[in-house]
Amino acid sequence: MVERRQLIKRLMVSAILSAIACYAMFWAPVWVFILILEGFILLGLSEYFDIAEKKGYVLNRSLGLIFGALFPLAYYIPAESVIFMVATLCIFIFNFSRRLKDQALISTALTLFGLFYVAWFASFLAKIRLLPDGQAWVFYTLAVVKLGDTGAYFIGKSYGKHKYALHISPNKSVEGAVGGFVVSVAVSLASKLYLPYVPISHLLVLGIVVGILAQLGDLAESLIKREVNLKDSGHWPGLGGVLDVLDSLLFACPCVYYYIQLFQSGLFS
Repeated sequence: MVERRQLIKRLMVSAILSAIACYAMFWAPVWVFILILEGFILLGLSEYFDIAEKKGYVLNRSLGLIFGALFPLAYYIPAESVIFMVATLCIFIFNFSRRLKDQALISTALTLFGLFYVAWFASFLAKIRLLPDGQAWVFYTLAVVKLGDTGAYFIGKSYGKHKYALHISPNKSVEGAVGGFVVSVAVSLASKLYLPYVPISHLLVLGIVVGILAQLGDLAESLIKREVNLKDSGHWPGLGGVLDVLDSLLFACPCVYYYIQLFQSGLFS
């Protein structure tokens, strides 16, 4: 009964998030899409800081959130290198004033890693949206990754018997991983319906790469949570936290973006 309630909550929250995502992608002004992405990035980054602070580390949370909020704005001003440079300088100056001689290195490194891992990677959704036919490519990225996640969850729940990576996530199964991967590739191939100019061979290769990176992203976040014995990064009903929602997208988004850049430049023909 408890498991059924959790599933219902998961489906309801997923449906709400899917509706918001579709509205932001296809009907809302671009600034609304960026604003929603900003919200997810800041919430995910805050959860990352919460996880790190559970280990007793002192992080530059305020500075991290301020600079993390700037990355999606690269849609308008492509200046990520400047953001990283200024963020690094400000964090060091802040640590000078706090005299964190015992945690200066860890504080600086973990704060910058959060910017890199959460804010910068997730901001590639804004960069994808900027490209020609960007709406379709954002939809492609979310569909391949999240439907793959869904396939892995339900196939793993129904048929998962052979566990792997128990030291990272005890619920992961080989059957779930294979099922999710197959779903991701199938969804990528099916996207030929709305990306007719992309060769099917490219969609096959891209589906394979994104399907693998999505699962690696999930495992990477699980590894971080395992450090502090957390099951979920937050408290969203049925889904855990915002970082749990973003994790499988973080490695996949840059891959899709750079593929599109290379494909549209004519390097891939």
